[in-house]
Amino acid sequence: MNRLPQPLLIVLWIALIWQAPAAAETAGVFATDSDAPINIEADKMSLFRSGAQAELLGNAALAQGPLSLTAREVAVFYGGTAPRRLTHITAAEDVHIISENGREVFGDAAVYLVSAEEMTVTGNVRVINTKDTDADTLTGVRLIINLRNGTSRIFGTLKGTKNNDKSGRQSGGRARIQLKPGGAR
Repeated sequence: MNRLPQPLLIVLWIALIWQAPAAAETAGVFATDSDAPINIEADKMSLFRSGAQAELLGNAALAQGPLSLTAREVAVFYGGTAPRRLTHITAAEDVHIISENGREVFGDAAVYLVSAEEMTVTGNVRVINTKDTDADTLTGVRLIINLRNGTSRIFGTLKGTKNNDKSGRQSGGRARIQLKPGGAR
């Protein structure tokens, strides 16, 4: 059995320990407050007769505490009988999510499941940190943000499926991170 020289083992061990905290933080932590009220505005709002859905068109914007979302189209859904409770919110076209701590997300669509306190962004997802231009960039096809604790997970496409961006090119299919040496984690 070939063994690595002891000095090399020590260097590898130190490198692993040194990088461990950085790797944990690169998943993307968002500032959130799922108990805060949701403020909504748009160029045009329509409430459907059933009262179970509202549609927001044109520069739709939602804010909940330190997290905000903008998109061209947003739909708000209510369930049950009176008093109706907000069940979920969908957003489409040019979805942009901003967290006060500098994390920003770009995607094609988003769904906010209110009772699960979870937001899922799909399409060509990109996560950046605007407060640190040397920070890592995450890309994938699906991002799930836990609004209770601000943590997130990013995913690539499922095996055997294709993900095409708006130009029709296949976008790779795997979750990716671009690490910048010396950048914040």
